[in-house]
Amino acid sequence: MLQYYSERPYLFLIFAVLIALTVFVCIMAGRASSRRYKANEKIMKKLKEENELRNEFAVLTETLAEKSEPEKLFKGVALNLQKRVSDAEDMIAEFNSLTCEQREIYALSVVAEDGSEKLSNFFRASVQPLTGAALDAVKHIFGGKAAEIFESEFNSFDPDNETASVIPAEIEKKDAEFASILPENELCRKAGMFIKENFNKFI
Repeated sequence: MLQYYSERPYLFLIFAVLIALTVFVCIMAGRASSRRYKANEKIMKKLKEENELRNEFAVLTETLAEKSEPEKLFKGVALNLQKRVSDAEDMIAEFNSLTCEQREIYALSVVAEDGSEKLSNFFRASVQPLTGAALDAVKHIFGGKAAEIFESEFNSFDPDNETASVIPAEIEKKDAEFASILPENELCRKAGMFIKENFNKFI
């Protein structure tokens, strides 16, 4: 056996390469497994936090609204609105049955979730009546330049609007400008203040 391999030294090189590849594959598999574990852990943590928030704001009272931090209030109320709509047999009908203020907060929660990094991601993932409610919310609650940019992207992604188009460079510029004017934490804070000021519309 030894003589066989001594006469064919190239086999040792092949074995060495195979061993190195095996070790490399094992290391990469371990790293991938670790990344999956961390990603799953992050998801589970988020779901737990959302469940706790949903339970905390399941019954909204004036006292609870007054004492809560605006950002936390917004997220808790929005999570319950999302559950109400998602649990309905006809989700669109249920969404339309919400008060105007509730629809706006629901829509803003989706903007915060899907469009926090790039506003255009929200429009790529959403359709009417959600996008229209979000536009109403941004105009109503924020106004100014934020509303102007939001409406511009709304028109760009509106399939029925033949006068506007999606130009990647322009959309990217608007995304960056919107994020600088209305970052996620500020959006959530102002939305929470809106709920405090219109408490009777959320009970």
